[in-house]
Amino acid sequence: MNCQETIGRPKNLEALLSPRQIAVVGVSAADPQSWGHRVVRVLLDGGYDGAVSIVHPKTDFPGVNTVRQISDLTAPELVVICVPAQRAIDVVRQSRAAGAKAVIVFASEFAEVGGAGEKLQEELVEAAGDMLMLGPNCFGISNRVDNVKLSAAPFLNNPLNPPGTVALVAQSGALGLVLSRCVEEAGSGYSHFVSVGNEATLGATDVALQLVERDEVGVVLLYLEAVRDPATLAQTATRAAELGKRVVLLSAGSSEAGQRAALSHTAAIAGNDLFLDALCDDFGIVRIRDDEEVKPVLAALERGWAMPKSPRVCVLSNSGGAGAVLADRVEAEGGRVTPLAPETRAKVAEIGMIGAGDSNPIDIGGGWEAVLDRFKPTLDVLAAADEVDALVVYIAFGEMCVDKVVPLARMCSDCAKPVTFIWQIAPQEGLDQIETPGILAQSMGEGARMLAAQMKLRPGRNARWQPVKRHAITLPKLAAGQKTLAEHESSALLAAHGLTFAPSVFGKVDDLAGIAAQVAKNGWERLVVKGNASDVPHRNRVGLVRVGVTQADLPDVLAQMGETLNTHSSDANRGLLVMPMIAFDEEIGVGGLVDPVYGPVLLIGPGGVGIETAVGRRDALLLSTDSTTWDAYAARIEARYHLNPGVIRPVIVAAATLLGSGEVSEIDINPMVRTPEGGLIALDALVVVSGT
Repeated sequence: MNCQETIGRPKNLEALLSPRQIAVVGVSAADPQSWGHRVVRVLLDGGYDGAVSIVHPKTDFPGVNTVRQISDLTAPELVVICVPAQRAIDVVRQSRAAGAKAVIVFASEFAEVGGAGEKLQEELVEAAGDMLMLGPNCFGISNRVDNVKLSAAPFLNNPLNPPGTVALVAQSGALGLVLSRCVEEAGSGYSHFVSVGNEATLGATDVALQLVERDEVGVVLLYLEAVRDPATLAQTATRAAELGKRVVLLSAGSSEAGQRAALSHTAAIAGNDLFLDALCDDFGIVRIRDDEEVKPVLAALERGWAMPKSPRVCVLSNSGGAGAVLADRVEAEGGRVTPLAPETRAKVAEIGMIGAGDSNPIDIGGGWEAVLDRFKPTLDVLAAADEVDALVVYIAFGEMCVDKVVPLARMCSDCAKPVTFIWQIAPQEGLDQIETPGILAQSMGEGARMLAAQMKLRPGRNARWQPVKRHAITLPKLAAGQKTLAEHESSALLAAHGLTFAPSVFGKVDDLAGIAAQVAKNGWERLVVKGNASDVPHRNRVGLVRVGVTQADLPDVLAQMGETLNTHSSDANRGLLVMPMIAFDEEIGVGGLVDPVYGPVLLIGPGGVGIETAVGRRDALLLSTDSTTWDAYAARIEARYHLNPGVIRPVIVAAATLLGSGEVSEIDINPMVRTPEGGLIALDALVVVSGT
């Protein structure tokens, strides 16, 4: 789905998530291992107390109301379809005719297999019409609040914990179930599990947007193999923030934009992942990288823990060596292990727990078992210290004092600031007694990774999704099949929309004397000479860029470059471009593209000739956001590159205008350079046009 479009949103998903009348089609009463039989068994064994009917032409299902055809049902609310793909289409059609409000289609062999499967899915969507449909190729749902469990996985009836506040939505059914167990192993509980499968009519973000409104849901955990609807994802995060809730995202895959070879450099080297990071940062979505990060992130969310960027971390351990290793790992993950303030050290010393080093890392020292009764007041002092943002507590062994170590986990869990509690080589007897597994690690590496995962829990930037306004622009006349504008034409277009370019002289290859005369009149000394043609976008590769040319050498350089340009270009408007060399402090690359998923995007990062391999941070701005988000992005870029305030805003506006016009697909301004006064001047540009 194009990011600038939205499909018709269902007003609510009650008929799917909380139905009181369920009919199941495709049930073999004689085969307990068949999919339909297992679905019925999981539903009944899970405690569902609504009305259940089986649809079977010949055989009754013992103990369950059975009808011969769907038309025999009286106002079915949800029809669960457990038949193969081809048959499922007709069952969906019959369900709609019978007045069903929603259907679940488990069958595979639809769009996920391509070809004929895609055609079948189109027929399935047509059969469903405006009726809610989950799937196809899905694993079903589990609403533990209302005991609605519709899946062939008995696993759903074997939870570790009571229902909690986490709702899971997954494009992959199997991984979704894995994540449900991760949630429970973190000491939390999940309230809902929804596997959306192929998302033929109902997407993961549609479901998430509805779940976040439910009182019993505090966190929505999403697994997306592909982000298909960033607008609804952003809307979900915005609504979650308004309700004091959070969205957590585990994702995989990349979009077409990250895979194709684009004509412009700056935008093409970014790819989909950077765009998703930008969305998550702006809208406060917590992005996790794997299943291991579920536990620490949920633990922090449940406790209201948060850290600033580059948090100051205090390490408290019963091993000086472990403390040193942890300090290194914490700093490698982006934290800072800084000395404690003298007043904090004095308070810790007064308590009398520390027997070795008290600077940070803190070494409890030998005989640590005898002073564990002083742990709580020591922890309280450290947590109250202004110079401490988070703590890591490390205990090794403890088999002789399990009854003293176990309570430490609860103390850490109850702390006002984030605490990771590492108990290494712990006796199993002790681990079995830990009631707060969300903050527990069993190795230094795991503890450092848990802390790193919690560092992501910073507030969002309160962005609002706002599609880019469509503006009419005037392009120069294009030749048949022309894909790009040459530098001279690209610069003129961008300058007309507010960007500042270095001065230049342009002339045709048959007027070399005129070019030289105009350059001499301008009094420029050291020069840059470039070929200018729409069909030679990457001129360095064919010798159409010369730097450091003098006035004396200019006539010969123009003649040589004119011959080269005539060899490589058939552009009727080809010519040569001369500009003065500009003194600058730093090169910046600015790129933009219309991504098929995220829409218009702007990217700013390192620039210059070697932009593809340049080392440095690149920042993306989704232009389908509000003006305040644009201003915040501009301020960050200006601070990073020491630019004057207000310099970046015109770049954003120009990119939004051109990329939102429907006539431009990519922009490459490389480099823009910072002047000694903090201004920004563009030295080169390339515009790729759409629809040619």
